[in-house]
Amino acid sequence: MEWKWSKANEKDLARFVNEKAIQLLDKLPINDRLKLVQDESGRRTLVKTIYETLVTRGIRYDFEKYQPEAETQLIRTPVEILSTPGEGTCLDLALLFCSLCFGYDLLPLLIVIEGHAFAAVSLKHKREEWNAYGTERAMFDTSNLFQGDTNLAELKRLVEDEAYIAVECTGFAHSQVLGNAQAPEAKGRTSDGTLSFGRAVKAGSEQLENADRKFKFAIDIAAAKYIWKIQTEEIPDLEEHVSKISKMYGKQDLEDINRVIAVVNENESDGLIDMESYQNVKNATDSVIKGNVNKGKGNSGTSKTRQDLGEIERTHVVAEEHNEL
Repeated sequence: MEWKWSKANEKDLARFVNEKAIQLLDKLPINDRLKLVQDESGRRTLVKTIYETLVTRGIRYDFEKYQPEAETQLIRTPVEILSTPGEGTCLDLALLFCSLCFGYDLLPLLIVIEGHAFAAVSLKHKREEWNAYGTERAMFDTSNLFQGDTNLAELKRLVEDEAYIAVECTGFAHSQVLGNAQAPEAKGRTSDGTLSFGRAVKAGSEQLENADRKFKFAIDIAAAKYIWKIQTEEIPDLEEHVSKISKMYGKQDLEDINRVIAVVNENESDGLIDMESYQNVKNATDSVIKGNVNKGKGNSGTSKTRQDLGEIERTHVVAEEHNEL
């Protein structure tokens, strides 16, 4: 069951950002989320992890659902994107990404340009600092919608200064065919139709510079919730779908996958892991997921995952020994 948005009320888009969406996402493959959210580097890692976790969910890009009222748009819920049918428009995906970032104590922006939507996330502040002193937060501490050329220039500056990280959210959806092959979101797609996190960040910055798409507005989710008092739309049948997901993906299998990816991320950041091992992890993850869906357990996938985990942990040990030398 989708939501309905009246396009005349731009601020109302914030209704569809629901932090409870994190219940539909597998536990993030990180060791200490609460520690990560405390500084800029950690927040960037958290944004990257959310993005890359979404890539593994097999979400597909799709067009807006048809309905005859031109003044309204149907918005897919997190369940429709993360579960069934597993697809979404740029706006659907950007709202989901904002929901997850907000749920993981980050400060996201929903950015809407002509014919497109994406997101940005503050690296300078966490969610509880939404009303902190400083130029950045002061821009959003207002009852007015963030729009116009002056505000666009300020938003570009925030991204250029790395106070915010812009993210092209269609990047975590699988698609080989997008409306405009020259648009930022269409460039650099991998063989499976997604964008790497690095390319998604670059594409997000390019969207702000795209003269073919006029900047319409941006919504600071915290300001919308805490200043504008926008009420959050409930996710239909959330508990039912959370239960289904828990049964589909065995707890032990998910723990194995999460440990593997956590080791990969740690070693990758230090340049200590090779791409062959990384690909083995991706293959093992796919094997577990397919095994769970088709057989209910995925024992062979779990075994393969544990084998890869051992390989990567050995790589990690060698790296540590090298550092000691």
